[in-house]
Amino acid sequence: MYTDGACGPEGAGAGIVLKIPEGEEYNFALRFSFPVTNNEAEYEALLSGMRVEKYLKVKELSVYVDSQLVANQFNEIFEAHDESMQKYLKLVQELAVDFDLFQIMQVSRTLNKMADALSKLAALTFSHFKKEIWVEEVKVKSIDTDGVSATVEEDEPSWMTPIVEFLNTGTFANRFNRGKKN
Repeated sequence: MYTDGACGPEGAGAGIVLKIPEGEEYNFALRFSFPVTNNEAEYEALLSGMRVEKYLKVKELSVYVDSQLVANQFNEIFEAHDESMQKYLKLVQELAVDFDLFQIMQVSRTLNKMADALSKLAALTFSHFKKEIWVEEVKVKSIDTDGVSATVEEDEPSWMTPIVEFLNTGTFANRFNRGKKN
């Protein structure tokens, strides 16, 4: 599991990447509705990922974080002086005993890019978006195509129906001005 926390002027969030031995990957972006410091965001990301892994009944968990503080506090290289850091560390230690094997390793930010990107996305204010974001890979430049590169199939008419009809037939049926003369 890879985790990262981010804190900025617009808010705070976490990125969690779960990789299972069979090769599948699950990505999560969490936005925090409460104020946190950057170190607290790192711990929140870690704890959220641990709870997911526990729910999935994972027995052996290796965690990769780019937070030197989190990794070294857990591995007893650094001491947690701040009261909130002590509380976070205690929660991690309590959850860690639920796994047969649990370890935290610090990695460079370049090895934690996906969790980092997810945490930064979650930290942005984007309340005008729906909760789900679709990401599609575009493989060819728009200027390098010879027409339509994909076909859209609809289960029922939507705002895209006239556009799809135009792309398929070359004619535009204006559904909103039916019966009116232009």
